[in-house]
Amino acid sequence: MTEFVETAATSPATEPVKGGAALVAPPAAGRWFVVGMLLLMYVAAYIDRALIALMVDPIKATLSLSEVQFSLIHGAAFGLFYALFGIPMGFLADKLSKRWLLFTGITIWSVAASACGLARNFASLALARFGVGAGEATLVPIAYATISGTFPKSKVASAIAIFSTGSMIGTALALSLGGFMLAFATRLGGATLPVVGHLEPWQLVLLLSGAPGLVLSLFSFLLPEVRGEASKRASSSAGEFWRYLATHKAYLFLSIGGLSCTAIMAYGAAAWTPAFLMRRYGMPVESVGAGLGFMTLCGIGGLLSAGAIADALYKSGRRDAHFLTPFAVTPLVPVVGAYAYTLASGPMIAITLLALVHLLQIMPNTVASHLQITTAPALRGRVAALTVSVQHMAGLTLGPTLVAAITQGIFHDPSKVGLSLAIVTVVLGSLATLMYGLARGPARLAAQQAEDGAPRPG
Repeated sequence: MTEFVETAATSPATEPVKGGAALVAPPAAGRWFVVGMLLLMYVAAYIDRALIALMVDPIKATLSLSEVQFSLIHGAAFGLFYALFGIPMGFLADKLSKRWLLFTGITIWSVAASACGLARNFASLALARFGVGAGEATLVPIAYATISGTFPKSKVASAIAIFSTGSMIGTALALSLGGFMLAFATRLGGATLPVVGHLEPWQLVLLLSGAPGLVLSLFSFLLPEVRGEASKRASSSAGEFWRYLATHKAYLFLSIGGLSCTAIMAYGAAAWTPAFLMRRYGMPVESVGAGLGFMTLCGIGGLLSAGAIADALYKSGRRDAHFLTPFAVTPLVPVVGAYAYTLASGPMIAITLLALVHLLQIMPNTVASHLQITTAPALRGRVAALTVSVQHMAGLTLGPTLVAAITQGIFHDPSKVGLSLAIVTVVLGSLATLMYGLARGPARLAAQQAEDGAPRPG
């Protein structure tokens, strides 16, 4: 693909940047090609990330793990390295070739995902999950910065929303196809391979899971690069980045804090809802996978509609547009979620209600889009990395572990995991609502600053 270059030209396809330059975006077809390629990569990332949620009990049995140990494998082992590598990856994305950085990241996470299938104990599985997290930390900062640099501000939320559907498509594929793959591998009794030896069914599925990413890594070289004055500014913008953080303390704290609360709910549910359905209703793994795949895909409608609403409101002059829908819908999450986890009379009712919860939880993704359009081009990779790293650090480390700790430490009964999920949903959903509401004022100030170039505290 042709590279796009910063220039002083101005046209409907350009975005003004500080210093009088403007970023010349590819034609519309080229912009959507970029989103499509990034979407496919995100699908592969979430397949490798989410597949393990179907295998709670088999992994626990094979490796003799407790509830908390599995939660650490699912969440903290991935999330810690995802967050630790996220900020450096954002810094590198602002300075180095995005193509090579992304190729390297995809290759690392794909190899590590397959290595999960070779794990023989807690430590080796944790180490492999570290690699998955470290590799995946490259994708979202590069994707957000690339999309924000190629689309006008009034379309960024919709473009990022389309990219973000990869999380749901990937999760749905992991849960639905993964369920059938696990059932098939179970009927085979696993496999015995040269050198490796015997693999349990769950190990065989995980071993194969990294293959699609290795192919998609080559698509990194079809994505555009930003060259010219933006790259020069990026290499000397460390002070500017810290000034941005200091100027927008309240805006960043409330925005990222709200996203983090939502992530804790979402990742806690992703880790333990399969176990909830199997333990409470006795559902077989393939039925759970299909049901959760349907539930996950329902979130696509919420994500795309929220992006379209935010873009329309922003274009009409509402500079807090990206916070209005999150503030309106998040209060419904604790109510519907608590009912689904405690009072639903059957599995189909529970899955239907949880599909609605997922749809509502995904709509605040527009907040991340607002953070991108209020950030100077030379800082977007780092701001995206900060947003995603904190959000995932909180979600992946606290979400699964909080649910497990309540189940194991308070109720002392694995069958009570639904009640634990309800408690986490009510507490974190209420806190997220508060933060989205308080963030609206600082968000308006940040958006105005981005338009007029005059720093204002917020």
